[in-house]
Amino acid sequence: MAVTPEQKGLAKHRFERSETTLNEAKDELSRKNYRLAVNCAYYSVFYAMRAFLATVGKDSSKHSGVLSLFNQWFIKTKIIPEISFKKIQTLMDLRHEGDYQDFAVINMDEAGGAVETAGKIVVPLRKELSKILAQE
Repeated sequence: MAVTPEQKGLAKHRFERSETTLNEAKDELSRKNYRLAVNCAYYSVFYAMRAFLATVGKDSSKHSGVLSLFNQWFIKTKIIPEISFKKIQTLMDLRHEGDYQDFAVINMDEAGGAVETAGKIVVPLRKELSKILAQE
């Protein structure tokens, strides 16, 4: 797959944002701000998915669309076989609960699990993205 210089720049930018947001998730978890930790954990994965989509010229204005496109282009095709669609969906659902449901309470275990899951997704994606961006 040929990735243009513009696509590479956008992918790098989005992935840097992903890594920054993952660090913010860890910071919020240490501050016991569990709802925000979950929010940042999810967004770190969201930005990473959008980084990959930039390499194929795809994007969506909806979170579900980003997840669907990432699944279609990268998970189902086994370009990224170790990433679980269900784990990303679970992160999305937990973030949605914390952000939009009245009286939702995110506990330490849920937040810690979300941050851990995000790390297990974002860290391996860095290596895979580097491979894609290194191709001529």
